[in-house]
Amino acid sequence: MNQATPVEGPSPSPVLGPTPAVPLPDFGDTEKTFSHLSDGELKFAGRLFGLMGRSWLSDNLSRLGTWAVRWRLPLAEWGVRNTIYRQFVGGTSLQNALPTIERLFERGVTSIMDYGAEAKSSEADFDRFRDEILKAAKLSGSTEAVDSVVVKVTGLAPNELLERSNERTIDFTADQDPEFQRVIERLDQVCRAASDSGIEIYIDAEETWFQGTIDQLADEMMRRYNRERVVVLNTFQLYRHDRLAFLKSSHERAREHGYRLGCKLVRGAYMEKEAARAKERGYPTPIQPSLQATHDDYNAAVEYCVDHIEEICSLAGTHNEESVRRLTVLLDERGIPRNHPHARCAQLLGMSDNLTFNLAAAGYNASKYMVYGPVSEVLPYLVRRAQENTSVTGEMGRELKLIKDELRRRRRS
Repeated sequence: MNQATPVEGPSPSPVLGPTPAVPLPDFGDTEKTFSHLSDGELKFAGRLFGLMGRSWLSDNLSRLGTWAVRWRLPLAEWGVRNTIYRQFVGGTSLQNALPTIERLFERGVTSIMDYGAEAKSSEADFDRFRDEILKAAKLSGSTEAVDSVVVKVTGLAPNELLERSNERTIDFTADQDPEFQRVIERLDQVCRAASDSGIEIYIDAEETWFQGTIDQLADEMMRRYNRERVVVLNTFQLYRHDRLAFLKSSHERAREHGYRLGCKLVRGAYMEKEAARAKERGYPTPIQPSLQATHDDYNAAVEYCVDHIEEICSLAGTHNEESVRRLTVLLDERGIPRNHPHARCAQLLGMSDNLTFNLAAAGYNASKYMVYGPVSEVLPYLVRRAQENTSVTGEMGRELKLIKDELRRRRRS
């Protein structure tokens, strides 16, 4: 891939000290939220979110759409590309995503590059996935518009190996079996590339039967690369009832070994799969007892990170307005600069623009998760987006209401 041209846009403001008394973001400001979209683009988004409120769309996309694209049926890929793909994916490649990256940065929003391919199974596949992450790190190092990349450990290692290592303590000072050593080397290569490029790398959370291995790999990479600054961030899924305690023990471990903790806070993405597996195999579910318990632990985790902001670099990856507002209030109450490098908030591309753009306008660090990749590779990700937007979270209803409000405002003005 050719070296990317640096993207023009506003330079991040230096951290100068406590933020002056200025209003907190207004997440209902639809004019500011959608100023980057034309009337046609806004109407398209409204039609799409309206359709996504109907369960038949996500069901058909999951069953028939996935099958049709994989078998390259006529018009199947075209149909996906011009509907849900267009809303939630930055482009088929890094280069194709550049116009979207530029457009976001014009409004002070940076991009987090996430290659959307699902887990593979061969050594050649794992090497190709690593090479894609290395390309993303190179792009990120060439422009202020991209500040981080995402890596999925299941893209670098066989699922069976990760599960086999999940219940044991990994000794990184001892020789590993050749297959596991290759996994460590691939992960080390992408973390080193992030360090050399001056960016951050987020290690994604995955299912519990892999997560123990992933947590140990993440800790080892933080031990190697988070000495001078935070390069590597692990992901904490707060829909698990044990993750708030694990966040605190991870912080203590970082203190003990002399590195800074990096953490991405999310609610989680595998709840139905986790609950089904626990029931099938007869072990206690790792999922919180209620949605409110998830909210409580998530907000407590945000506060814990803010309270230790010099030692913990955190990203609040959330579409929950209450949690985002809590973060803004905590920073202002504690006199912490809104653009402190250890406090960032991010939402997925195509969702919750009212949070992202109003945060950026008010001086907070705001990012979009920029998923990219060929239609066939990112289709499982798109299915999850459709399913999430028809779930009880109410995200689709909120998105559609904001779009309708802005269209009405534009007609009146």
